[in-house]
Amino acid sequence: MFGVIICPKCHRARGVRLPSKTAVCVHCGHSIDVPKARVYFRTDSEMELRRGVQRMTERLATSIEDYPAERKSKARKDGSEKIPKARLSEESLRATARGLTERKGDFGVGDLKEALGLNTDEEAQKVLDRMRSDGMVFEHEADRFKAL
Repeated sequence: MFGVIICPKCHRARGVRLPSKTAVCVHCGHSIDVPKARVYFRTDSEMELRRGVQRMTERLATSIEDYPAERKSKARKDGSEKIPKARLSEESLRATARGLTERKGDFGVGDLKEALGLNTDEEAQKVLDRMRSDGMVFEHEADRFKAL
C-alpha cells in the first residue's frame, strides 16, 4: 500500500510506502514519521502513486486554499503568512515574469506583489531579488523590470 503525504518542513508532496515507519523528504532531507502523517491519497499501484504525487504537487502550486491543514495552522505571529514555497518554484516565477511583461510591458514591486498575492512590498522585493539573481528578469529602467 502506497500513499501521498506532505513534508511538514518544506510542504511538498511525497509518495511513501504506508507500512514504513519513517521516510526522508527528497527535497529538504527531513525525516517524516509516516504513521503520524496525513495521507492525501492511497493506492496499491506505483503508477497511480506517481500520478497522485503529481496531482497533489499541482494542487499545492496553484491555490493556497488547497494547502493542507498543517500549512494553514502555521500562521506567523505578526499576522502575515509565509509565502508557500511551492508557489515560488522557478517555473512559476518565470511564468509570472513573462505574464507581467506581456500584459504590462514592464512591472514593478507592486505589480509582482499583486500577481503573487503577497502581503508586503518587502516580500515582493525578496522575490524580485531572487528573480534577478536567477536571471529571470532584468531592470530596464529604475525599479521597472522585464522578463528575460
